[in-house]
Amino acid sequence: MRRIKETFQQQKNTTQFQLMVRFVSLLVSAIVILSIAIMGITIAELYEVTEEQAVLLEGSLKNNEAQEAVEWQKTLVNYGATDNSPYLIRVGLTSGETIFSSEDAQELYAEFPRLKQLILFDQILWTSEMEPYYYRSFQKRNAHITILVDLEDQFEVIGRIFSLTLFLTVIVILIGAFVTYRFSRKISQSLVKMNEEISQLESSAIEQKLTVSKTPLEVQNIAQSFNELLEKQRQSLKREQEFVTDASHELRTPLAAIRGHVNLIKRRGKTHPQVIPTSLTYIDTESKRMETLVEQLLTLGRLTNQASLQEVDLSSLIQQTVTELSVMGTQNVTVQIEEGILITGQTEHFYQIARNLIENAMKYTEDTGTIGVTLFSNANNIQLVVEDSGIGISNEEKKKIFERFYRVDQSRSSKIPGSGIGLSIVKELVELYQGEITVTDKAPLGSCFTVSFTINHEK
Repeated sequence: MRRIKETFQQQKNTTQFQLMVRFVSLLVSAIVILSIAIMGITIAELYEVTEEQAVLLEGSLKNNEAQEAVEWQKTLVNYGATDNSPYLIRVGLTSGETIFSSEDAQELYAEFPRLKQLILFDQILWTSEMEPYYYRSFQKRNAHITILVDLEDQFEVIGRIFSLTLFLTVIVILIGAFVTYRFSRKISQSLVKMNEEISQLESSAIEQKLTVSKTPLEVQNIAQSFNELLEKQRQSLKREQEFVTDASHELRTPLAAIRGHVNLIKRRGKTHPQVIPTSLTYIDTESKRMETLVEQLLTLGRLTNQASLQEVDLSSLIQQTVTELSVMGTQNVTVQIEEGILITGQTEHFYQIARNLIENAMKYTEDTGTIGVTLFSNANNIQLVVEDSGIGISNEEKKKIFERFYRVDQSRSSKIPGSGIGLSIVKELVELYQGEITVTDKAPLGSCFTVSFTINHEK
């Protein structure tokens, strides 16, 4: 019994059960309201017809010239003599005589003081045997006339309509409940199947996706959105795994070199002191490389932090960055910076964008080459352009240069300093501010990086 109760409680909380209960409740409510309306209209129509018949009879009796008991007896024969007549009439004369239209009328009027009155319709009377009658009375000269109209036939019609309505209501409810059950089951099956597939995703090594059902539309949209989110999560995990692998590789190389030179100093430092300066120089170079790599990794980890936003003088920041980096290389650096360009953000973020782009241009440009830095704005956006006369980038590599640890011209990567993270930092920072970065070829040789930020005119 307890298990059945628990199963019912579980089913009670399902979408199928709740949809069925709500649909059936609405269906029952609609049918009950419709049935009450039909019954109300029918009763009102029958009551109105009976009242009209009683009024017509009253008018006929008022126009009658009968005054004496004998004359009234002859008159009432025409209205109550037949067994099928619904009219039960009593005429009370001032002389004290009483004339009835039939024996049934005489018996009924003998019980008249004990008849019960209907609350809402005071002209409807009930006998002790629950027989309904319509009541009407009026005064004519020396006679007080009372009319009772038998409503048994009308109530039989109402009873039949009620029984038929009740029967049809039960049939419609049963059919509606069955159809609703099938419909709600069809809807819930999509959700149940979705839940089962989600449960299997964790245990399955295959990159599965949820089945997208055609109906209902809401379930279809949920499945599509979940598949998109699942794909983004998988891509994110894949990128993180690649990042950990690449970072481990990049850190392992300088660490191995440093440990190799430390061991060299330990083994031969005393007997061959001339190796010490060379090894220390190499250790210093590799440790600085590791320091730069760690700083860049930390920068990547802090990219989503946009706290303490402020108005940054981008023109001044770019000029300072160019001045700072130009002393580190021998290339000819040309600068065209429009003054007074402001942007909202963090100063460190825009410094990283400019520094990494300029450093990247310096690394891949010959010592006698040229580097151009341009900053300008128009009504809609701000553009930073960094171009060089370096080795250039192939169309295939243009799609990969923003990946972490990717290096253009892998055969020369050991000769060119850097970690391969700089452009990844630039791209993620640009996208952080809803900007866009593109790379194109520069004629006759070299590359051109263009960063665009949309100007927000709202204040």
